[in-house]
Amino acid sequence: MRRKRTTWILCIVALCTVLYTIVVSRMDRKTDIIVGGVDGAFVRGDSVTFVDPNATETPEPTPDIWPKIDIALSQYSLVNDKNMLPSAFEPEVSKIERTSYMMFSTAALPHLNAMLDALEAEGFTVHVGGAYRSYSFQNKLFNSKASQIAYPITDYTDPKYQEAVEEAKKITMMPGTSEHQLGLAVDLFDKQYTRLVYSEMNQDFYAWLDAHCAEYGFIKRYPTKKLLLTGWDEPWHYRYVGVEAATFIMENDLCYEEFYAHYVPEFKY
Repeated sequence: MRRKRTTWILCIVALCTVLYTIVVSRMDRKTDIIVGGVDGAFVRGDSVTFVDPNATETPEPTPDIWPKIDIALSQYSLVNDKNMLPSAFEPEVSKIERTSYMMFSTAALPHLNAMLDALEAEGFTVHVGGAYRSYSFQNKLFNSKASQIAYPITDYTDPKYQEAVEEAKKITMMPGTSEHQLGLAVDLFDKQYTRLVYSEMNQDFYAWLDAHCAEYGFIKRYPTKKLLLTGWDEPWHYRYVGVEAATFIMENDLCYEEFYAHYVPEFKY
């Protein structure tokens, strides 16, 4: 009986010793614990008694990942039926060498040429279908489309003609509402295309553009899936906004309206 009691006491002593050793070792043991949602934010803490420091301290703000740009610069201009360009607006433009008469922003032209050179180096035959258009030229395009729809009615005051005008607005941009007047927009096609039906065009051509256009400062301006936000379905239309903004837009699958709204909170689309 005495031997059993002695054995029991020794066991208790041994167990207490083990527990004491564990507690002491834990007191000096620290581990890296990630706190907050910011990458690289670490704090040294006791892995047993760790308390979230956010409970007593204000956490560091999440870094703003949006590009630091001046949205007031002309290359970031938003042009649509609610943000119209005046008829007197005329950017400085120069001829696109591989075309007969197409013009593009003089400042952005080197970037366009570099992108077209890269396209051709990939084996594509590039056709520039549209570039800079003056206010007056866009006006002629729009009136021509309205007259075509209204034919044989020619009286502008006729209600039927006005209906044609409204129908034309869905097909051709009104003067002052087209990005082409900025001199920063270009319509690109593979020369093998036969009509303006995107599904029948060279999809490899556009796949390359979508993957690489941002490297030259361009974005796909009116992708089909963003129709409800942009109001237009023109997947062949590319717009220069600069490499930094273009990279962010394309990598995050944004349309320009979504990007612009971040910098101009009062903007509604």
